[in-house]
Amino acid sequence: MKSPLIKSILSIIPYCFLLGCASAPVNSGHDSFADYAESVFRRQNQLTSRLMMLNDEADEDEVFEVADQAMRDACHLLNEYAEREMSGESMSWRFKSKVQDSIEACDKSVQRMEVLFATAVKDHPE
Repeated sequence: MKSPLIKSILSIIPYCFLLGCASAPVNSGHDSFADYAESVFRRQNQLTSRLMMLNDEADEDEVFEVADQAMRDACHLLNEYAEREMSGESMSWRFKSKVQDSIEACDKSVQRMEVLFATAVKDHPE
């Protein structure tokens, strides 16, 4: 019979791998993967809000629309995870793993949108 310590360690390992023991990218500035994912989610939502308030300038609209669609595509799993989490829905480890694998691409897409906003502000100071 296995000792209680071994049983508890073996039962924790799969959850640890999927739920937060993954490390954040080195240059992310975050100590844990969960903090990194939350930061990406919050920044993406802030950009979406800013985009809704964007003035109707035809030249920039198309550029922002393309970047917004790319960001929504890259971040759709993270957004779905957040919706499921808020509704209390259970999620499979496979889904959580897919979300985890998609975070860096989402972050890169968010960074591109941040640069686009920064450039637009420089081009059109208020």
